[in-house]
Amino acid sequence: MAHGAPNSVDDIPQYLKNIRGGTESSEEVVQIIRDRYTAIGGSSPLREITTQQAQALEDFLNQGETRFKVYFGMRNWSPYILDSVRQMIEDGVQKVCVMCLAPQYSTWSTELYFKAFRTALKECGAPEMDARFIGSWADHPLLIDAIADRYQVAQKKLQDEGWEKIYTIFTVHSIPAESLDYGDPYANEYNKTVTALLKKISPGTWFQAYQSQGMIPVPWLGPTVESTLDKVARYGRRAVLMVPVGFVSDHIEVLYDIDIEFKRYAETRKLELRRTESLNLSPLFTEALAAIVWEHLI
Repeated sequence: MAHGAPNSVDDIPQYLKNIRGGTESSEEVVQIIRDRYTAIGGSSPLREITTQQAQALEDFLNQGETRFKVYFGMRNWSPYILDSVRQMIEDGVQKVCVMCLAPQYSTWSTELYFKAFRTALKECGAPEMDARFIGSWADHPLLIDAIADRYQVAQKKLQDEGWEKIYTIFTVHSIPAESLDYGDPYANEYNKTVTALLKKISPGTWFQAYQSQGMIPVPWLGPTVESTLDKVARYGRRAVLMVPVGFVSDHIEVLYDIDIEFKRYAETRKLELRRTESLNLSPLFTEALAAIVWEHLI
């Protein structure tokens, strides 16, 4: 399961309405989001990438057999989770592993996906289906290997260009800060990913930050990427390598927030900002997903 993304800028009003539980967004907010999607070409590649990830996972799991079928559903756009669950039941599926494509478990995100799945099962008349919910996989060894592989490629490229001092910024999507007061383990989940990754790579000076804070007027988890870039800029002209460990695909938070907005901000601070390539169709990432599924079937 994934968040979902509009197919075109014309879909943005309905897409935002879905995110906000049926509430219309102001014209100002709609235009801001429309401008962001226009800047990355008018649409998000998330659906296409997720389709390819699902097929790659299915192929890897079957290895010549046909025991597994991989479906994917989106919370806020088509194919919706309900649509995928309906198809799954029509196909006669009897056991399902349910995974949210976000490694770090959070009640703010992961649990909402699980709730949407359970609701879909009820609506389809199959509330008792054998469903194995995959929560945290924040520090799964194969996931860490996949991220480390992307990191080392990006790090070497910067070094080959002559950058001796590289500052690393790990990021995940921010959530409302009050979530932690109610026991949300998200910050600890983030730390688990970074701690495991540090055993595989040599990042030198590194920071953790939160990105893509929402538009609702509440405090969001920080520090922000911008404040972290300000901190790095005090040391003079430097190369900065961003590692969005909370995202597994190219989408708006990567292609706009990092590649356009943060890069532009870094330039004003005389910093050279790069990021690691998204996991997307990384063979190591596909293997990680397969291993996680197998582990939940044992």
